Amino acid sequence: MGVERDTLLYWAAQHFLQLAYLLLFRIRAWGVERVPRRGGVLLAANHQSFLDPPAVGVVLPRQIGYMARSTLFQVPGLGALIRRLHAFPVARDRADLKAIRSAIAVLKAGNGLLLFPEGTRTPDGAMRPFKPGFALVAARARVPIVPVAVDGTFKAWPRHLWVPRAARVRVSFGEPLGPPADERAACIEAAAEVQRRVIALRAELRNRE
Repeated sequence: MGVERDTLLYWAAQHFLQLAYLLLFRIRAWGVERVPRRGGVLLAANHQSFLDPPAVGVVLPRQIGYMARSTLFQVPGLGALIRRLHAFPVARDRADLKAIRSAIAVLKAGNGLLLFPEGTRTPDGAMRPFKPGFALVAARARVPIVPVAVDGTFKAWPRHLWVPRAARVRVSFGEPLGPPADERAACIEAAAEVQRRVIALRAELRNRE
């Protein structure tokens, strides 16, 4: 019953946020069909704003999980809510092995999972290097990686603002990459390739405007 309630809550939240993102941010997405409808898949996206996780989630026809910074789970009410929306905590100030194991378990169970390889929101709109840990997660879970570019969310809600403002938000999904070999060099190479594809996808988004 708990799983069923969480599933209903997820779809209800998604429909509410779809309307909000359409009205406030005129959200559009390309390449949604590239995301597998079933089975484990890791979505690797650039990170511009707190708006990024819902921006990716609302345009997909399947439910996905999220890795969120641990401090969010300490906020009364919010922590319980995002857990029910398939989020789990990660500590950003250290190597969080528990979070890595949770991510691998989510993927091995056949679920989608959104990660932000930069590790934190950009302070200035520029993309930071992708850390290879996400590629290791995909390697251990043996799932494909889908590059995801998000654009417009930094303009809508940069780090220095307390509340978001209206702006155009765009999301683009790239072709999936097969899981890398479970070796450090292979994961570093995969992370670099995913970042190159995200950069290219974001450039395409900006050319669409």
